[in-house]
Amino acid sequence: MENENVQNLVGSEGDAVRSKLPQSKRLGFWSNTFILWGFVLVISSLLVGGLVGTQLPFKDAVVVILMAGAFNSIIAILIGVIGARTGYTSAMIYRFSYGQKGVILPNLIISITTVVWFAVILNITRDAFVDMVGISSGSGLFWGITLLMAIIFLIPAYKTMKWIAYVDYLAAPAIIIILVATIWGALDVGGGFKQIISNAPAATASLLVVFTATAGGWLHGNTVISDFTRFYKNGKQAAIGLFLTYGVLMVFQYIGATIGALATGEWNIFLIMDRFGLLEVTFFAIFLGSWSTCMAAIYFAANMMAAPPVPEYKNEEKTRKMVLLICWALALFFAWYGPDQIFNFFLQFLAWLIGPIAITVIVDYWLFPTKRNLYESENGLPDMMINPAAYLAWIGGFLIGYFTQNFFSSLINGMIVSGIVYFIWMKAAINKGTTPEKQWKKLWG
Repeated sequence: MENENVQNLVGSEGDAVRSKLPQSKRLGFWSNTFILWGFVLVISSLLVGGLVGTQLPFKDAVVVILMAGAFNSIIAILIGVIGARTGYTSAMIYRFSYGQKGVILPNLIISITTVVWFAVILNITRDAFVDMVGISSGSGLFWGITLLMAIIFLIPAYKTMKWIAYVDYLAAPAIIIILVATIWGALDVGGGFKQIISNAPAATASLLVVFTATAGGWLHGNTVISDFTRFYKNGKQAAIGLFLTYGVLMVFQYIGATIGALATGEWNIFLIMDRFGLLEVTFFAIFLGSWSTCMAAIYFAANMMAAPPVPEYKNEEKTRKMVLLICWALALFFAWYGPDQIFNFFLQFLAWLIGPIAITVIVDYWLFPTKRNLYESENGLPDMMINPAAYLAWIGGFLIGYFTQNFFSSLINGMIVSGIVYFIWMKAAINKGTTPEKQWKKLWG
Protein backbone atom coordinates (compact mmCIF):
# COMPACT_ATOMS: atom_id res chain seq x y z
CA MET A 1 0.00 0.00 0.00
CA GLU A 2 2.82 2.39 0.85
CA ASN A 3 4.48 1.84 -2.51
CA GLU A 4 1.16 2.42 -4.26
CA ASN A 5 0.76 5.69 -2.37
CA VAL A 6 4.21 6.82 -3.36
CA GLN A 7 3.59 5.93 -6.99
CA ASN A 8 0.43 8.03 -6.93
CA LEU A 9 2.69 11.06 -6.79
CA VAL A 10 3.86 10.40 -10.31
CA GLY A 11 1.91 11.79 -13.21
CA SER A 12 2.17 13.72 -16.40
CA GLU A 13 2.06 16.94 -14.40
CA GLY A 14 4.60 15.87 -11.79
CA ASP A 15 3.80 17.33 -8.37
CA ALA A 16 1.23 19.87 -9.66
CA VAL A 17 2.96 22.99 -8.34
CA ARG A 18 0.65 25.45 -10.11
CA SER A 19 -2.70 23.74 -9.57
CA LYS A 20 -4.69 21.87 -6.93
CA LEU A 21 -3.29 18.46 -6.10
CA PRO A 22 -6.08 15.94 -6.85
CA GLN A 23 -7.18 13.36 -4.28
CA SER A 24 -5.84 10.63 -6.56
CA LYS A 25 -2.31 11.83 -5.78
CA ARG A 26 -2.76 12.13 -2.02
CA LEU A 27 -0.83 9.81 0.33
CA GLY A 28 -1.95 7.63 3.22
CA PHE A 29 -1.52 9.07 6.72
CA TRP A 30 1.58 7.14 7.72
CA SER A 31 3.26 7.49 4.33
CA ASN A 32 2.96 11.26 4.43
CA THR A 33 3.79 11.50 8.13
CA PHE A 34 6.97 9.52 7.54
CA ILE A 35 7.96 12.04 4.86
CA LEU A 36 7.35 14.82 7.40
CA TRP A 37 9.52 12.98 9.91
CA GLY A 38 12.24 12.77 7.30
CA PHE A 39 11.81 16.51 6.76
CA VAL A 40 12.21 17.31 10.49
CA LEU A 41 14.65 14.56 11.46
CA VAL A 42 17.43 16.38 9.67
CA ILE A 43 20.73 18.05 10.30
CA SER A 44 19.25 21.54 10.70
CA SER A 45 17.31 20.47 13.83
CA LEU A 46 20.53 19.15 15.37
CA LEU A 47 22.34 22.38 14.52
CA VAL A 48 19.65 24.57 16.09
CA GLY A 49 19.49 22.35 19.19
CA GLY A 50 23.26 22.50 19.48
CA LEU A 51 23.14 26.28 19.28
CA VAL A 52 20.76 26.36 22.26
CA GLY A 53 23.11 24.16 24.29
CA THR A 54 26.04 26.52 23.81
CA GLN A 55 24.14 29.60 25.03
CA LEU A 56 21.93 28.48 27.94
CA PRO A 57 22.08 26.24 31.02
CA PHE A 58 20.15 23.00 30.66
CA LYS A 59 16.99 24.07 32.52
CA ASP A 60 16.69 27.28 30.50
CA ALA A 61 17.46 25.38 27.32
CA VAL A 62 14.60 22.93 27.99
CA VAL A 63 12.19 25.83 28.57
CA VAL A 64 13.21 27.40 25.26
CA ILE A 65 12.93 24.07 23.43
CA LEU A 66 9.44 23.37 24.79
CA MET A 67 8.34 26.90 23.90
CA ALA A 68 9.74 26.48 20.39
CA GLY A 69 8.06 23.09 20.04
CA ALA A 70 4.66 24.49 21.02
CA PHE A 71 5.10 27.57 18.81
CA ASN A 72 6.21 25.59 15.76
CA SER A 73 3.44 23.02 16.22
CA ILE A 74 0.75 25.71 16.30
CA ILE A 75 2.10 27.62 13.30
CA ALA A 76 2.65 24.44 11.29
CA ILE A 77 -0.87 23.15 11.97
CA LEU A 78 -2.55 26.48 11.19
CA ILE A 79 -0.72 26.72 7.85
CA GLY A 80 -0.47 23.02 7.04
CA VAL A 81 -4.19 22.39 7.32
CA ILE A 82 -4.74 25.02 4.61
CA GLY A 83 -2.59 22.97 2.24
CA ALA A 84 -4.48 19.76 3.04
CA ARG A 85 -7.86 21.43 2.51
CA THR A 86 -7.00 23.23 -0.70
CA GLY A 87 -4.40 20.99 -2.36
CA TYR A 88 -2.29 24.07 -3.14
CA THR A 89 1.42 24.60 -2.62
CA SER A 90 2.43 27.38 -0.24
CA ALA A 91 3.20 29.75 -3.11
CA MET A 92 -0.29 29.32 -4.53
CA ILE A 93 -1.84 29.84 -1.10
CA TYR A 94 0.01 33.11 -0.52
CA ARG A 95 -1.70 34.62 -3.58
CA PHE A 96 -4.95 34.96 -1.64
CA SER A 97 -3.41 37.24 0.99
CA TYR A 98 -0.73 39.02 -1.08
CA GLY A 99 -2.47 39.11 -4.45
CA GLN A 100 -1.88 37.42 -7.80
CA LYS A 101 1.14 39.62 -8.57
CA GLY A 102 1.91 40.76 -5.03
CA VAL A 103 2.76 37.17 -4.09
CA ILE A 104 6.16 37.68 -5.68
CA LEU A 105 7.32 39.32 -2.39
CA PRO A 106 6.84 36.34 -0.03
CA ASN A 107 7.78 33.88 -2.77
CA LEU A 108 11.08 35.65 -3.42
CA ILE A 109 11.89 36.05 0.29
CA ILE A 110 11.23 32.41 1.12
CA SER A 111 12.91 31.11 -2.03
CA ILE A 112 16.14 33.02 -1.42
CA THR A 113 16.30 32.21 2.30
CA THR A 114 15.64 28.55 1.50
CA VAL A 115 18.48 28.60 -1.00
CA VAL A 116 20.72 30.02 1.76
CA TRP A 117 19.67 27.10 3.99
CA PHE A 118 20.88 24.77 1.24
CA ALA A 119 24.21 26.59 1.15
CA VAL A 120 24.60 26.49 4.95
CA ILE A 121 24.06 22.73 5.20
CA LEU A 122 26.16 22.03 2.11
CA ASN A 123 29.13 23.95 3.55
CA ILE A 124 28.92 22.38 7.00
CA THR A 125 28.74 18.87 5.54
CA ARG A 126 31.53 19.52 3.06
CA ASP A 127 33.80 20.99 5.75
CA ALA A 128 33.31 17.97 7.99
CA PHE A 129 34.18 15.57 5.17
CA VAL A 130 37.30 17.37 3.91
CA ASP A 131 38.63 17.77 7.46
CA MET A 132 38.02 14.08 8.11
CA VAL A 133 39.95 12.94 5.02
CA GLY A 134 42.59 15.68 5.13
CA ILE A 135 41.79 17.74 2.03
CA SER A 136 43.10 21.31 2.10
CA SER A 137 40.53 24.09 2.08
CA GLY A 138 40.22 26.03 -1.16
CA SER A 139 41.93 23.41 -3.31
CA GLY A 140 40.50 22.15 -6.59
CA LEU A 141 39.50 18.87 -4.92
CA PHE A 142 37.82 20.86 -2.15
CA TRP A 143 35.55 22.63 -4.64
CA GLY A 144 35.07 19.43 -6.63
CA ILE A 145 33.67 17.71 -3.53
CA THR A 146 31.45 20.74 -2.91
CA LEU A 147 30.00 20.42 -6.40
CA LEU A 148 29.57 16.65 -6.13
CA MET A 149 27.67 16.95 -2.84
CA ALA A 150 25.51 19.71 -4.30
CA ILE A 151 24.57 17.49 -7.24
CA ILE A 152 23.70 14.58 -4.93
CA PHE A 153 21.55 16.89 -2.81
CA LEU A 154 19.81 18.18 -5.95
CA ILE A 155 18.79 14.94 -7.68
CA PRO A 156 15.76 13.85 -5.57
CA ALA A 157 14.29 17.36 -5.61
CA TYR A 158 14.73 17.52 -9.37
CA LYS A 159 12.68 14.35 -9.75
CA THR A 160 9.44 14.40 -7.70
CA MET A 161 8.20 14.05 -4.13
CA LYS A 162 8.44 10.26 -4.34
CA TRP A 163 12.25 10.57 -4.70
CA ILE A 164 12.38 12.81 -1.64
CA ALA A 165 10.39 10.12 0.18
CA TYR A 166 12.94 7.45 -0.79
CA VAL A 167 15.81 9.40 0.77
CA ASP A 168 13.73 10.20 3.86
CA TYR A 169 13.06 6.50 4.43
CA LEU A 170 16.82 6.21 5.01
CA ALA A 171 17.47 9.61 6.58
CA ALA A 172 14.85 9.45 9.35
CA PRO A 173 16.17 6.24 10.97
CA ALA A 174 19.73 7.47 10.43
CA ILE A 175 19.08 10.65 12.41
CA ILE A 176 17.51 8.61 15.22
CA ILE A 177 20.78 6.65 15.35
CA ILE A 178 22.71 9.93 15.49
CA LEU A 179 20.56 11.17 18.35
CA VAL A 180 21.18 8.00 20.32
CA ALA A 181 24.92 8.29 19.60
CA THR A 182 24.87 11.96 20.63
CA ILE A 183 23.23 11.28 23.99
CA TRP A 184 25.41 8.23 24.62
CA GLY A 185 28.58 10.11 23.72
CA ALA A 186 27.58 13.11 25.82
CA LEU A 187 26.98 10.97 28.89
CA ASP A 188 30.32 9.23 28.37
CA VAL A 189 32.39 12.37 27.75
CA GLY A 190 30.48 14.57 30.20
CA GLY A 191 30.61 12.13 33.09
CA GLY A 192 26.89 11.49 33.35
CA PHE A 193 23.71 13.50 33.09
CA LYS A 194 24.02 15.28 36.44
CA GLN A 195 27.62 16.22 35.77
CA ILE A 196 26.70 17.66 32.35
CA ILE A 197 24.02 19.83 33.92
CA SER A 198 26.27 21.01 36.74
CA ASN A 199 29.04 21.93 34.28
CA ALA A 200 26.68 23.72 31.90
CA PRO A 201 27.86 27.23 30.99
CA ALA A 202 26.22 30.37 32.25
CA ALA A 203 23.74 31.98 29.92
CA THR A 204 25.42 34.00 27.16
CA ALA A 205 22.15 35.24 25.66
CA SER A 206 18.69 36.02 26.98
CA LEU A 207 16.10 33.25 26.99
CA LEU A 208 13.79 35.09 24.58
CA VAL A 209 16.58 35.92 22.13
CA VAL A 210 17.50 32.24 21.98
CA PHE A 211 13.81 31.39 21.59
CA THR A 212 13.63 33.68 18.56
CA ALA A 213 16.58 31.88 16.95
CA THR A 214 15.25 28.45 17.92
CA ALA A 215 11.72 29.07 16.69
CA GLY A 216 13.07 30.92 13.68
CA GLY A 217 15.08 27.86 12.75
CA TRP A 218 11.89 25.99 11.87
CA LEU A 219 9.54 28.90 11.13
CA HIS A 220 10.80 28.77 7.58
CA GLY A 221 9.78 25.14 7.17
CA ASN A 222 6.44 25.74 8.90
CA THR A 223 5.55 28.56 6.55
CA VAL A 224 6.02 26.39 3.45
CA ILE A 225 4.73 23.18 5.06
CA SER A 226 1.70 23.13 2.74
CA ASP A 227 4.02 21.80 0.04
CA PHE A 228 4.05 18.58 2.10
CA THR A 229 0.68 18.62 3.89
CA ARG A 230 -1.29 18.95 0.66
CA PHE A 231 -0.48 15.26 0.18
CA TYR A 232 -2.65 14.41 3.21
CA LYS A 233 -6.22 13.39 2.44
CA ASN A 234 -7.76 15.90 4.89
CA GLY A 235 -7.00 18.57 7.47
CA LYS A 236 -7.43 16.27 10.48
CA GLN A 237 -4.71 13.95 9.24
CA ALA A 238 -2.44 16.93 8.62
CA ALA A 239 -2.97 18.31 12.15
CA ILE A 240 -2.16 14.98 13.82
CA GLY A 241 0.85 14.35 11.61
CA LEU A 242 2.23 17.84 12.25
CA PHE A 243 1.83 17.54 16.02
CA LEU A 244 3.72 14.25 16.05
CA THR A 245 6.39 15.84 13.88
CA TYR A 246 6.94 19.22 15.55
CA GLY A 247 5.52 18.66 19.02
CA VAL A 248 7.31 15.35 19.61
CA LEU A 249 10.15 14.49 17.23
CA MET A 250 11.52 18.00 16.77
CA VAL A 251 11.58 18.58 20.54
CA PHE A 252 13.35 15.24 20.99
CA GLN A 253 15.99 16.27 18.47
CA TYR A 254 16.52 19.68 20.05
CA ILE A 255 17.03 18.18 23.51
CA GLY A 256 19.42 15.49 22.25
CA ALA A 257 21.55 18.02 20.38
CA THR A 258 21.49 20.37 23.39
CA ILE A 259 22.87 17.64 25.65
CA GLY A 260 25.64 16.99 23.13
CA ALA A 261 26.47 20.69 22.99
CA LEU A 262 26.53 21.02 26.79
CA ALA A 263 28.98 18.12 27.01
CA THR A 264 31.35 19.40 24.31
CA GLY A 265 30.82 23.15 23.97
CA GLU A 266 30.23 22.68 20.21
CA TRP A 267 27.00 23.49 18.33
CA ASN A 268 27.92 21.82 15.03
CA ILE A 269 26.81 18.14 15.12
CA PHE A 270 29.84 17.14 13.04
CA LEU A 271 32.18 18.74 15.59
CA ILE A 272 30.22 17.17 18.44
CA MET A 273 30.69 13.72 16.92
CA ASP A 274 34.36 14.48 16.32
CA ARG A 275 34.78 15.29 20.03
CA PHE A 276 33.19 11.93 20.82
CA GLY A 277 35.58 10.18 18.41
CA LEU A 278 32.58 8.98 16.40
CA LEU A 279 32.69 11.18 13.31
CA GLU A 280 34.05 8.53 10.94
CA VAL A 281 31.53 5.97 12.19
CA THR A 282 28.53 8.28 12.02
CA PHE A 283 29.39 10.48 9.05
CA PHE A 284 27.24 8.63 6.52
CA ALA A 285 24.19 8.79 8.80
CA ILE A 286 24.67 12.54 9.33
CA PHE A 287 25.24 12.93 5.59
CA LEU A 288 21.79 11.42 4.98
CA GLY A 289 20.36 14.06 7.33
CA SER A 290 22.11 16.79 5.37
CA TRP A 291 20.80 15.30 2.15
CA SER A 292 17.25 15.31 3.50
CA THR A 293 17.55 18.95 4.58
CA CYS A 294 19.04 20.21 1.33
CA MET A 295 16.75 18.39 -1.08
CA ALA A 296 13.69 19.66 0.81
CA ALA A 297 15.12 23.20 0.85
CA ILE A 298 15.77 23.35 -2.89
CA TYR A 299 12.40 21.68 -3.62
CA PHE A 300 10.65 24.41 -1.62
CA ALA A 301 12.64 27.14 -3.35
CA ALA A 302 11.66 25.87 -6.79
CA ASN A 303 7.99 25.51 -5.83
CA MET A 304 7.92 29.10 -4.61
CA MET A 305 9.38 30.59 -7.79
CA ALA A 306 7.64 28.24 -10.25
CA ALA A 307 4.22 29.61 -9.30
CA PRO A 308 2.36 32.49 -10.96
CA PRO A 309 3.10 35.27 -11.80
CA VAL A 310 6.28 33.58 -13.05
CA PRO A 311 5.52 32.57 -16.68
CA GLU A 312 4.98 28.89 -17.38
CA TYR A 313 7.58 27.13 -19.53
CA LYS A 314 5.82 24.37 -21.56
CA ASN A 315 4.07 22.83 -18.50
CA GLU A 316 4.05 22.85 -14.71
CA GLU A 317 6.74 20.25 -14.23
CA LYS A 318 9.18 21.68 -16.78
CA THR A 319 8.73 25.11 -15.20
CA ARG A 320 9.49 23.68 -11.75
CA LYS A 321 12.61 21.89 -12.95
CA MET A 322 13.93 24.92 -14.81
CA VAL A 323 13.46 27.13 -11.75
CA LEU A 324 14.97 24.42 -9.55
CA LEU A 325 18.21 24.51 -11.53
CA ILE A 326 18.33 28.30 -11.27
CA CYS A 327 17.81 28.12 -7.49
CA TRP A 328 20.50 25.43 -7.24
CA ALA A 329 23.00 27.60 -9.11
CA LEU A 330 22.16 30.48 -6.75
CA ALA A 331 22.73 28.14 -3.78
CA LEU A 332 26.23 27.39 -5.06
CA PHE A 333 26.87 31.12 -5.31
CA PHE A 334 25.86 31.61 -1.67
CA ALA A 335 27.93 28.58 -0.62
CA TRP A 336 31.00 30.36 -2.02
CA TYR A 337 30.49 33.17 0.53
CA GLY A 338 29.90 30.87 3.53
CA PRO A 339 26.60 31.87 5.23
CA ASP A 340 27.27 29.17 7.86
CA GLN A 341 29.70 31.64 9.45
CA ILE A 342 26.78 33.80 10.64
CA PHE A 343 24.39 30.95 11.51
CA ASN A 344 23.00 32.45 14.75
CA PHE A 345 22.20 35.81 13.15
CA PHE A 346 20.79 34.02 10.10
CA LEU A 347 18.22 32.20 12.29
CA GLN A 348 17.07 35.45 13.89
CA PHE A 349 16.96 37.21 10.53
CA LEU A 350 14.74 34.40 9.23
CA ALA A 351 12.33 35.04 12.08
CA TRP A 352 12.02 38.75 11.23
CA LEU A 353 11.61 38.09 7.52
CA ILE A 354 9.22 35.15 7.60
CA GLY A 355 7.20 35.64 10.78
CA PRO A 356 5.07 38.42 9.19
CA ILE A 357 4.39 36.21 6.16
CA ALA A 358 3.24 33.31 8.31
CA ILE A 359 0.86 35.34 10.46
CA THR A 360 -0.63 37.17 7.46
CA VAL A 361 -1.55 33.87 5.80
CA ILE A 362 -2.98 32.53 9.07
CA VAL A 363 -5.12 35.62 9.72
CA ASP A 364 -6.35 35.73 6.12
CA TYR A 365 -7.56 32.14 6.06
CA TRP A 366 -8.75 31.52 9.60
CA LEU A 367 -10.26 34.89 10.56
CA PHE A 368 -12.03 35.83 7.32
CA PRO A 369 -14.58 33.19 6.19
CA THR A 370 -15.34 35.15 3.02
CA LYS A 371 -11.69 34.93 2.01
CA ARG A 372 -11.51 31.26 3.00
CA ASN A 373 -14.19 30.45 0.44
CA LEU A 374 -11.87 31.69 -2.30
CA TYR A 375 -9.13 29.27 -1.20
CA GLU A 376 -11.41 26.25 -1.17
CA SER A 377 -13.68 26.85 -4.15
CA GLU A 378 -12.94 24.72 -7.19
CA ASN A 379 -11.88 27.60 -9.44
CA GLY A 380 -11.28 30.28 -6.82
CA LEU A 381 -8.90 33.10 -7.68
CA PRO A 382 -7.44 35.80 -5.44
CA ASP A 383 -9.58 38.94 -5.40
CA MET A 384 -6.59 41.30 -5.69
CA MET A 385 -3.55 41.70 -7.90
CA ILE A 386 -1.51 43.34 -5.12
CA ASN A 387 -2.78 43.56 -1.55
CA PRO A 388 -1.34 46.69 0.11
CA ALA A 389 -2.57 45.49 3.52
CA ALA A 390 -0.28 42.46 3.31
CA TYR A 391 2.67 44.60 2.23
CA LEU A 392 2.13 47.10 5.05
CA ALA A 393 1.78 44.24 7.54
CA TRP A 394 5.04 42.67 6.34
CA ILE A 395 6.99 45.95 6.45
CA GLY A 396 5.69 46.78 9.92
CA GLY A 397 6.36 43.29 11.26
CA PHE A 398 9.88 43.13 9.89
CA LEU A 399 10.84 46.55 11.25
CA ILE A 400 9.35 45.87 14.68
CA GLY A 401 11.13 42.52 14.81
CA TYR A 402 14.47 44.01 13.83
CA PHE A 403 14.30 46.99 16.18
CA THR A 404 13.03 45.10 19.25
CA GLN A 405 15.79 42.51 19.47
CA ASN A 406 16.30 43.31 23.16
CA PHE A 407 12.63 43.60 24.11
CA PHE A 408 10.56 40.48 24.82
CA SER A 409 10.77 38.24 21.68
CA SER A 410 11.46 40.05 18.43
CA LEU A 411 9.79 37.17 16.57
CA ILE A 412 6.54 37.43 18.53
CA ASN A 413 6.67 41.25 18.46
CA GLY A 414 6.87 41.32 14.69
CA MET A 415 4.16 38.73 14.19
CA ILE A 416 1.75 40.49 16.55
CA VAL A 417 2.19 43.81 14.75
CA SER A 418 1.80 42.19 11.32
CA GLY A 419 -1.31 40.31 12.39
CA ILE A 420 -2.97 43.38 13.89
CA VAL A 421 -2.18 45.62 10.91
CA TYR A 422 -3.44 43.07 8.41
CA PHE A 423 -6.60 42.23 10.37
CA ILE A 424 -7.63 45.87 10.91
CA TRP A 425 -7.22 46.90 7.29
CA MET A 426 -8.81 43.73 5.86
CA LYS A 427 -11.70 43.89 8.32
CA ALA A 428 -12.38 47.53 7.45
CA ALA A 429 -12.31 46.78 3.72
CA ILE A 430 -14.56 43.71 3.94
CA ASN A 431 -17.09 45.56 6.10
CA LYS A 432 -17.37 48.18 3.34
CA GLY A 433 -17.70 45.54 0.61
CA THR A 434 -14.38 46.40 -1.01
CA THR A 435 -10.70 45.39 -0.90
CA PRO A 436 -7.54 47.15 0.33
CA GLU A 437 -6.35 47.29 -3.28
CA LYS A 438 -9.45 49.24 -4.40
CA GLN A 439 -9.15 51.54 -1.39
CA TRP A 440 -5.51 52.22 -2.21
CA LYS A 441 -6.25 52.98 -5.87
CA LYS A 442 -9.12 55.28 -4.89
CA LEU A 443 -6.92 57.14 -2.42
CA TRP A 444 -4.12 57.71 -4.92
CA GLY A 445 -6.35 58.19 -7.96
